[in-house]
Amino acid sequence: MRSYFCLLVYALALTAFSQEKNSLLWEISGNGLEKSSYLYGTMHVSKKIAFRLDDVFYEALVQSEKVALESDPATWLSSDINMDNAGYGRENGFSPKGFYTYSFAVKHPRKEQLAAYLAFEDRLVNNILYRTSEYSQNFEEETYLDMFIYQAGSKFDKPVIALEDLEESTALVGRASLNAMKQKPDEWLQKKMQRQDLTFLMQDAYRERNINLLDSIDRAMYTGHYLRNMLYIRNENMARSLDSVMRTAKVFAGIGAAHLPGELGVISLLRKRGYTVNPLVSPATSKGQQIKETIETTRRVNSYTPQGPDDDFFSILLPSPLYPVAEYGHTTYLSPDLANGSYFMVNRVPVYSFLKKVPAYNPDDIDELLFENIPGNILQKTRISNSGFEGLDIRNQLKNGDHQRYQIYITPLEILIFKMGGEGDFVSVQSDTVFNSLKFRNTPQNSVLLTSAYNDFEISMPSLHTFSNRNRGGSRNLEGYDS
Repeated sequence: MRSYFCLLVYALALTAFSQEKNSLLWEISGNGLEKSSYLYGTMHVSKKIAFRLDDVFYEALVQSEKVALESDPATWLSSDINMDNAGYGRENGFSPKGFYTYSFAVKHPRKEQLAAYLAFEDRLVNNILYRTSEYSQNFEEETYLDMFIYQAGSKFDKPVIALEDLEESTALVGRASLNAMKQKPDEWLQKKMQRQDLTFLMQDAYRERNINLLDSIDRAMYTGHYLRNMLYIRNENMARSLDSVMRTAKVFAGIGAAHLPGELGVISLLRKRGYTVNPLVSPATSKGQQIKETIETTRRVNSYTPQGPDDDFFSILLPSPLYPVAEYGHTTYLSPDLANGSYFMVNRVPVYSFLKKVPAYNPDDIDELLFENIPGNILQKTRISNSGFEGLDIRNQLKNGDHQRYQIYITPLEILIFKMGGEGDFVSVQSDTVFNSLKFRNTPQNSVLLTSAYNDFEISMPSLHTFSNRNRGGSRNLEGYDS
């Protein structure tokens, strides 16, 4: 009888251990909390593997009062740290060699260069909003899981909390990468890798929600230096932040799955602080899919404020600031609407027909380029005029059904390409509010004065204004004529 009792206790303990190591969603309670909160281990990708979600995931998400993530996506573009990593550096098209030569070169754009600007797809937009691949879109969701959680909070007016200081976490990640991999994986992992590729091994662990296996793989692959900086210090920071915010509201926290397990993982750290942390599992049924569809189809009602570049050449109503982002030797202005999965982008292409004996561009020249360089199908094309500047208004639809809209204007000094993109029919429904608000502050009469100023070497190009204006990160804003 005694041996039977011991066997039963062992079986129950084994069952509890098995259940604990095979869950990505955890309920946090006790330690004086009036309401329980939730912790979920994400993958920072849009692949379907990250969206193998139970009903209880969606229920916990909609029941929460606040959403917490490693960082707040709404702060990414305003951060010098993130801007440096995302859009400026040798690996992203910047080379210090010949910087001044190219930045201040006076080159009238050729037609093929204008075509490239029309076809330009900013990868920073994709990295922030979607993280999808043109080669595997049919096997991906509309966005990555962390952004889905952010949008679920933002659309329903739930405050979004950053669990880490962005500057500190960026420094820790950078420090971790300096000495990341062991010379050889631990022997047990080497044997497994002989039978299965490491990527698929980790994906299987995620599918099975086996966070302990994920932890074991990390410890077998990476150095102690890497684990300390990439995981352990950040885990302590996130646990401390959660401890604070959970006392004010019911929180749904989404962090990378690698941060959950182990003695120094967030789950263990919360337990050491006195919390009860238990796994939550349930079937995945149509109920969860209905909640998911409600989240995806709900649109946040935006409030719009005037935005524009530093030289105030134009003003337009947007739901978020218009950020200058240095990319491949020129500047793209970007305003993301994170909650609705939309964005507004501006490219300014300097022209020098008044300095070089070349014909000035006109709307017909641009029109000839549209068929091959506007993605998808052009649904409507209209000649327009604004403040005396002639242009084109183009509405198009991508092969995946998403709508876009362009407005292109030709001024004596530059060609401006305004673009709005988003999921589904969002742009076709919302774009009038944006584009109808576009106002140019420099009329053709003022442009004549600007042209005269060039002849007197009193150069006041809009793209040069940023050379001496507010600093968003040192040399990153030495934009020159190529902006």
